[in-house]
Amino acid sequence: MKSRTVLLPAALLLTAAVTACTNKAGTSESPVTITVDLHEQPLIVNVSSNAPIQIKEIDLASTLKNAKASDPQGFATVQLSYYTVVYSRRDGGKSVPAPETFAVGGVIPAGGTAVLNNYAVMLASATQQSPFDQLLPFNGGIDQETGLNEIQIFYGITFFGTTVSGMRVQSETAISELIFQP
Repeated sequence: MKSRTVLLPAALLLTAAVTACTNKAGTSESPVTITVDLHEQPLIVNVSSNAPIQIKEIDLASTLKNAKASDPQGFATVQLSYYTVVYSRRDGGKSVPAPETFAVGGVIPAGGTAVLNNYAVMLASATQQSPFDQLLPFNGGIDQETGLNEIQIFYGITFFGTTVSGMRVQSETAISELIFQP
């Protein structure tokens, strides 16, 4: 009898944890999804420039999850709050900059779009730190992890906000690449 008493709460806890981790309608409770288009702009960065890395144009589009729904009152309009950028190596190296979070302002109506111009994906200070500092001439100009004279990374950018009705919204994550050279 004692083993049943212990197993029942454990089974209920496991069931609650498993069902709490799934969201088949998207990554938020919002009635809309946000897609991100970076226009596949390859970007080569000179580490000596010591400037923030910005994307010329980012297109965001809002789509109602239910294609038969409409939003005449504008409750599904999204107010953007911030976006995150996460990095990973494309060239086999392991060292990457820490993820960054940036503020963003903008409104996307349900079924509408927004265009963001010259938004940062990396601060200037990050281009002067590890692993990019190895590419500077006075540090040898070679990445110690790969033996190459360039560092190739992917970055993933995700936008966050809320609808006018107060529901959280998280965009899809768009991925592009940066190539750092001396």
